[in-house]
Amino acid sequence: MKYLLVLVLLAVMPALADWRWEGREQAREAVAEARRARAEAMRDVAEARREVRREMDSAHREWRTEMRQAQMDTARELRQARLELAREMRQVGEELRRSLRDWR
Repeated sequence: MKYLLVLVLLAVMPALADWRWEGREQAREAVAEARRARAEAMRDVAEARREVRREMDSAHREWRTEMRQAQMDTARELRQARLELAREMRQVGEELRRSLRDWR
């Protein structure tokens, strides 16, 4: 009986060893695939971050350009309004002087 058990174990041991080895190889392949998938996901995330950053920078540049243009437009309009007001004030002064001269 002992010998039979030893013979059975000797016959089965290589098969068990192969089974364990195959399982180990499958596990390694699964881990390697998971690492590749993680690396790809990290690349995708990094690319998405770069794209968002580019879009934000572009929007910021556009906003700055529009603000600068609005400030220039406002300054130009204020200068024009100041010139018109000064011109009108001169006209009012001239008319006032004329009317005072005529009144005397």
